[in-house]
This record gives sequence, C-alpha cells and structure tokens, in this order.
Amino acid sequence: MKGEGIWRGWLAAAALLAGLAPWWMARDEGTKSFPGFLVESGTNGAATGPFFRTLQVNAGSRHAKSHSATLAELPGGVLVAAWYAGSGEGAADVAIYLSRRYADGAWSEPAAVITRERAQADLRRNVVSLGNPLLLADDSGRLGLLFVSIAAGRWSGSSMNLAWSEDGGLTWGTARKLTMNPLANLSALPRNPPVRLAGGGWAVPVYEEFLGKFPETLWLQPRGKDFSAAVSRVEGGVYILQSSLVPLAPARAVSFFRDFRPARWMSASWSDDAGRTWTKPAVTGLPNRDSGLCAIRLSDGAILSAFNDLSPGKRENLRLALSGDEGRTWRTIATLAEEAGSEFSYPYLVRTSDGTIRMAYSARQKQILLAEFNEAWVYEQAEASR
Repeated sequence: MKGEGIWRGWLAAAALLAGLAPWWMARDEGTKSFPGFLVESGTNGAATGPFFRTLQVNAGSRHAKSHSATLAELPGGVLVAAWYAGSGEGAADVAIYLSRRYADGAWSEPAAVITRERAQADLRRNVVSLGNPLLLADDSGRLGLLFVSIAAGRWSGSSMNLAWSEDGGLTWGTARKLTMNPLANLSALPRNPPVRLAGGGWAVPVYEEFLGKFPETLWLQPRGKDFSAAVSRVEGGVYILQSSLVPLAPARAVSFFRDFRPARWMSASWSDDAGRTWTKPAVTGLPNRDSGLCAIRLSDGAILSAFNDLSPGKRENLRLALSGDEGRTWRTIATLAEEAGSEFSYPYLVRTSDGTIRMAYSARQKQILLAEFNEAWVYEQAEASR
C-alpha cells in the first residue's frame, strides 16, 4: 500500500507538471530562435530513366524483432542505416544496430553501437531497454544518433539521448540525456526524418506518450562545439503523434500525423512562421489506422507519402501516394508491399544527393528493407494509376 501511495503521488505531481507544460513551452518559445528551414531542391534523379529495387539491410539477422529504421547520407554518398533489434520490444537485450553502405553497394555487417549496458554506463542511470534511433548527418561528416532509453515501464517511461560520431558511425562518443521540458524529457521519442535549419542544426519531429500522446518539434541548434536542445508544441490533445515534417519554404512547412481517433484518417497541420505556430490539424484523404507514416518533398514541390492503407489486418500493405497541393489531397500511385497476415510498417523516406529516393521499412518486424527509386519512377507510377 505504501508503494501504491508513492506511485499515486508521483502521478499527481506529474499531472501538475503536465498542466504547466503549455505555459513552460510558451515561455521557452519566446526566447528561442526559429531560424527557418533549408529547402533542398537537388536533382530529380531522372537521368537513368525510371528504376525501382528493394534489398534487405539486415540479411542474416537472427533477431526476433528488428524495427524503426532510420537513414542518413554522409559526404561522398555513403548511406548509413540504424535500427533497434532484440528478442522483443522493451526486452533487455535490445540494442541499436548500424550498417554502412559503400560505393560498391555492399553493406557492412550490422554492429551494435549502443547496448543497454553501454547506455547505463554513459547515462549513469538505470536502463531496461532501448528503442527508436534517429540519425543526424551534417556536411562535415559528423554523425549524430538520437535514441530512446527506457528506465521503467514501456515508452511512457523513456528518455531521449544523443551521441556523436566523428568517423561516420564507426565509433561513438559518450551519450548524454537531453532534458528539454518540465517532465525532464520523460517519454519524448523521435521517429521521422529531421529537417535541416538555416544556420545549422535540425528540427526533429518528436512526440510524447506520457499522460497523453501529442507531437512536438525538437530544435537542435549550434551552441559552441555542441548543440542546444529545446522543444515546442505542435499540437496538444491525446489523438495524434509521430509527425512527419516537410519543409515547403524557409518559413513554411507541413506536418502529417499518425492518428488513432475512430475515423482513422491521416491529419495535417501547416506553419507559416518557421515552425513557431501551427494550424489546427485537418483530416486529409489518406487513411491511417494508427500506424507510422512518412512524407518528403520532391524536386518539383510535390509531396510523396508512404503509408499503410486500409486492410483486414492493421498493416498488411505499404503504399505510396502523391500530393500536388501541399498535402491537402492525395492520389495513391503504387503498392510497395502487400501480404495477408503480415506487417509492413514504419516507413522512413529520404532523398539523397543524387536524387534517389530511399525508403527503409520493417517487414514482418524482422527484416529491415530498403526500397530505392527515382522521381521518374514515381511519375511513371502516377501516370499508370490514372
């Protein structure tokens, strides 16, 4: 009974802090810079004609679960992938794995770069499991790794941490916990690709799962040789999370959200002041059965989204859709995977310097697959689907 009373007291205190969170966020936003987004046009990758291919990143893996992959491109075109894997979600043996793809197309043997034991030593706190990695790459070749450590319970008892590599992910410095809000960063998780900022740094879509589910933006901005960390709220409530942030112009962007309301449609919100404020989320024409999604801007300004369409099961397919009006309306153009009773989930889209679109995703929560295609293929599919 005494332990139960302590736990109830903690929940009451946490609820009070959660109530103060909007005031805290507003105070922080008044002093924090919103420098604007970098909108990279780049090449459209059409020189070789339409192409599409899929390969497995973690071939030979014996893990029961491999999930939540992230991608980044280093100078010279080296592609890096990271994900978490182990005997199951929340298990003590879960580690963050990383693999590099070299110019000849070969992937390095996946290596466990952050284990539970290493995270405990670096962070000097109890860690029961790991999850949700996210890679950050800059023009110098420096590579950052955001990852989640769970101290108690499941995702609601997690914290977000950051480690840096000076050699493209081969070795890593000491990880540190990010503390950004009154709840000491409790339950903040990354999920979708970061957006580079004017003047350096990133806007990273993150979300909360403690005392509610809602999206935020993590602002990592240069401060000496390191980066400052602060968060701003995108939307309150308890019904949307895991936003995918797409810059449209230096001060304009759109975010798309995983939505677990009964209607189960993807929703979207727009900002005209570089992410300081956002419109009330509006329902779009794409279904979302409480599953992760991802979107990117193409070279002509259109938006490409990867999502789980309606199916008898929850995530039995993975499709692509295209929008020419900043995400307000959509047209499904291609099916990347579909199998009754299976699961294809957590797409992660990037467009690399050569114009190739690369998408990592989980297949059956065991395989990390990489689909590679160009914009010529996208528009070929769009034309065929009319």
